[in-house]
Amino acid sequence: MPIDEKKIHDLFQNRDVITFDEFCRIMQDFGQYAHDAYFNETFRAFDRNSDGFITAKEIKKTMKDLGEPLTDKQAKDMLKTADSNGDGKLSQEEFRVLFNYITQRSTTPPISPLPTTPTSSGNKRRFSNPFKSQTE
Repeated sequence: MPIDEKKIHDLFQNRDVITFDEFCRIMQDFGQYAHDAYFNETFRAFDRNSDGFITAKEIKKTMKDLGEPLTDKQAKDMLKTADSNGDGKLSQEEFRVLFNYITQRSTTPPISPLPTTPTSSGNKRRFSNPFKSQTE
């Protein structure tokens, strides 16, 4: 359930403090809302014609705009991995499965910098990109 201003106001009205459990519940509610909002924004970015479905053509165009061009075959293969009913397009429910898999597997870089270790590209530390194309 999304947190709205009224709910926040009600939680803090005439109070100087909240319990740790209340704070955790608020953060959990907000985290789910943020994840849902990120999902909806991502789905809309891929659903270029706003018909409620994502096609291989839309995947290819969006990935190209993100700087990760795909071949027709790569876009079709990406679609097939999540197209559970085989209709050649991804519904929001089908895309959610793929989205959750990708977002749960990706990691957020730590708040404090990690010590650098020498790599083939110098002393820069690189993080893997879950959206990286398979062409490299």
